[in-house]
Amino acid sequence: MKINSNTLYIVLYFLMFTVHFGVFQWLQKGHEAIFIRYYMFLTLLFVMVITVLSIMKRMYPTYIGFGFLGMVMVKMTGLFLVMNQLDLSSVPNYKLHFAAPYLLTLVLETLYAVKLIKDVDHGASSKDEKNQ
Repeated sequence: MKINSNTLYIVLYFLMFTVHFGVFQWLQKGHEAIFIRYYMFLTLLFVMVITVLSIMKRMYPTYIGFGFLGMVMVKMTGLFLVMNQLDLSSVPNYKLHFAAPYLLTLVLETLYAVKLIKDVDHGASSKDEKNQ
């Protein structure tokens, strides 16, 4: 049974969420509602980035890297605009709890973008070999 790459990245994301939430619960009590809201917004942004990159692969396969850079900028801007509404600063060591999930999702998005770029390059190189 082969797992779709999109499914793999989404499963890894939710595994990261579970581990982070479990570690935070083990270390401290409270602030669950804040983390749930933060992860809901982070999940929305993660799915948005994966979806936009998948659409870009179909429509503009040579511009996946530019799309990734733009989506990272949109994601960062969105998080900083919504950070006050999430009330993340009330959590002790909130910078650590803000940065760790953000950076891990950024790593997953980067790996996904690299995979898409490799797929496009591999497809282009195999077409070039057939034409020669």
